[in-house]
Amino acid sequence: MTHEPAQQIEASKPPSDPVFPRLVNEAEGTEQKLIGFIAYGLYHDAKREWISDFRSREKRYPHDEELREYERSWTASRLEGLKNAAVQLIAAYTDSVLSQAETQILRNALKGGVWRSVWCGLFGALLYTLIVIGLIVILARAGIDLVGLFERLTTP
Repeated sequence: MTHEPAQQIEASKPPSDPVFPRLVNEAEGTEQKLIGFIAYGLYHDAKREWISDFRSREKRYPHDEELREYERSWTASRLEGLKNAAVQLIAAYTDSVLSQAETQILRNALKGGVWRSVWCGLFGALLYTLIVIGLIVILARAGIDLVGLFERLTTP
């Protein structure tokens, strides 16, 4: 038993949504694909709203041919408008996230106060002093006279 007629029917059917490849191009970069996906979501929202209005007006859901006619009504300029709206949505979301992050960063920076900075500075100075003393002790045990070396460098 062969399935060729079924395969021919599948091959002759149009894609499930011809608008998707017009908005989302697989060859584009990640940023453009994200914009395309958001624009496609906006398109779907508009399509759902159109179907709802159609049902309210006609008291029935649109037929396949009416849906295809609606899909064909989306011109390149209308799709470009969806992409621009997607860019604006991303920009608004980014501003919102950055604003929240900036507030949190400033809060954390001011949270510690002056004394925390003072203690950090003192700890750093103490650690540096201990490292220098340890280095001097190691050089002295190795037989290097640092005081004599310093005197020779300072006298002309």
